[in-house]
Amino acid sequence: MAGKFSNRSNFDIPAELIDEHEWVSDEFIDGPFGKDCLLEFHPIDSECPNCYFDPETRRSSNIYKTGGPISFANHTTCPHCGGRGREVIAPETEEIRLRVYWKSNKWVQGGNPPIGMAEAECRIIGYMCDLPKLERARSILVQSKQDATKHWRCERDGEARPHGFRGDRYFQQSLKRSGGG
Repeated sequence: MAGKFSNRSNFDIPAELIDEHEWVSDEFIDGPFGKDCLLEFHPIDSECPNCYFDPETRRSSNIYKTGGPISFANHTTCPHCGGRGREVIAPETEEIRLRVYWKSNKWVQGGNPPIGMAEAECRIIGYMCDLPKLERARSILVQSKQDATKHWRCERDGEARPHGFRGDRYFQQSLKRSGGG
């Protein structure tokens, strides 16, 4: 072991100690310190299930698609999509629980944020199994520390990084405010 403790021998951190750390870290997310956050996904734009889409006109052909939800006479306006040939499904949302740090002195070494770092930025820590959902989301509504009914709309700022001793249970991600409040 080089550096400051060169006179000490190497040692292994007992697995039980790492397990204890993960138990406490889980409680920081799942317990009273964690915050419920809502992931907002992009709306889904797909072809109408009720009529045939005409790629040439980029609209409905207004011909009923057998098995569609609402039958109609051919060459009349499709009642499902209104003749657009496409339907937009409302954005999906999903709630996850995260640790949220609004004050940069909780994660910036030395406690002083770099020049130009917005005060509205925050850092989140969550379970690695929720990371793919966060990466698909267009935005996240983060519960503020002030009030359980107040949410800040944020977007990912950079890439997530593994967090914790083993690096396979938690991630950390920087966010920047994009609205809400």
